[in-house]
Amino acid sequence: MDQPVTGVSRRNMLIAGGGAVAAIGAFAASPLANPLTAKARELVASQSWARRFLSLAGGGYEEWQALVGSTFSLGGGSTMRLSGVQPLASTGDRPLAVTRRAAFQAVFDLPRGQSLAGDLIYTATHSQYGPFQVFLSASAGAGMPARMTAVFN
Repeated sequence: MDQPVTGVSRRNMLIAGGGAVAAIGAFAASPLANPLTAKARELVASQSWARRFLSLAGGGYEEWQALVGSTFSLGGGSTMRLSGVQPLASTGDRPLAVTRRAAFQAVFDLPRGQSLAGDLIYTATHSQYGPFQVFLSASAGAGMPARMTAVFN
């Protein structure tokens, strides 16, 4: 007589593992994933000791707003100060890969006598966060030659 196998077999483990991967994939693609990911990011960002695990490239308006006045270092000994964050109109659905709720513009001031080429990608580092890549554009106003902007959509 054949007796049923009651132990854990390799086949059962593969089936269970495949089911877990499929469930995680389905959740990641669901509309619930972005709000939960955004909320988790807000919780981590609210703890100063944990911010080094985040990249500001994925930060939202409120996270950047809290950093106004702080200094960012760039390669070659250059620095820039975050002078403001301005919300931008962004209607319609957000892409699934984007966790921020709305678009905004970060405005940076360079120290007197310092200049940067515009429309280039720079590696910026904040003291509480790790390095991140940011596309900086030079200010369009002639009265602000030492101002750079970055748009986060």
